[in-house]
Amino acid sequence: MITVKKPVPKIISDISEKLGIDEESVKKKLQDIIVPVERNLYVETNKCVRCELCYEVCPVQAIKEPSVKSPAEIIPEKCVKCEICAKTCPVGAINVLEGRAELKDDNVIYELKEIDVTHRKIRLKKHELDEESCIKCGICERFCPTSAIKVEKRTSIDINLDLCMGCTACEKVCPKSSIKVENEMGEIPTENVISLNNDTCINCMVCSEICPVGAIIYEDGLMKLDDKKCIFCGKCEKNCPVTAIAIQSKNM
Repeated sequence: MITVKKPVPKIISDISEKLGIDEESVKKKLQDIIVPVERNLYVETNKCVRCELCYEVCPVQAIKEPSVKSPAEIIPEKCVKCEICAKTCPVGAINVLEGRAELKDDNVIYELKEIDVTHRKIRLKKHELDEESCIKCGICERFCPTSAIKVEKRTSIDINLDLCMGCTACEKVCPKSSIKVENEMGEIPTENVISLNNDTCINCMVCSEICPVGAIIYEDGLMKLDDKKCIFCGKCEKNCPVTAIAIQSKNM
């Protein structure tokens, strides 16, 4: 956990300077503000193996496609923090951080901690190498996370399928498309359940309009929730004007 402490007068002074308003007005605006717990995701670039699995599973196209030169990158303005990418990444390169801020005495204390994520399973089904087109450049070896590939440049390549996890990184980075990988992905782990109370619901359709994956629809005079489509991003729950939607932990 990382803890940062900053004096309130310094914060007020900085805001006043940046916004061009007097410090007394800033104090009034800051009174009674409650800073909610926030989660954010980031990619550890040195861990990314360019497998593109995060890019492929993101339901809202919030990840820039990685390449040999560039790791995957989360697009903050598109990300809905469903954490599917973090749960899918086979090497744990995407982390979930939780931030909390509170006022203590004359200081604002900001705490940042990493949240444990349950990863989905991945298994190799089939691995094919076209040795005729392979140029033994060694790029696949460089990105293989399990050291299953050994290359003697321009001479030979050896793949130990007992070590291969089926992440498809070698296929994605191969400049000659000499490798084909088939894998089997497990279910996306979910720790929560979602419910919609139609007795409370006023059919305003805000949830349906804001849902990024179309998991809520209006049908037969009622709002209906498809919990198989739901990605548990929480946008519907946060924006429902009558709190008719609830996301809770399965353990509750």
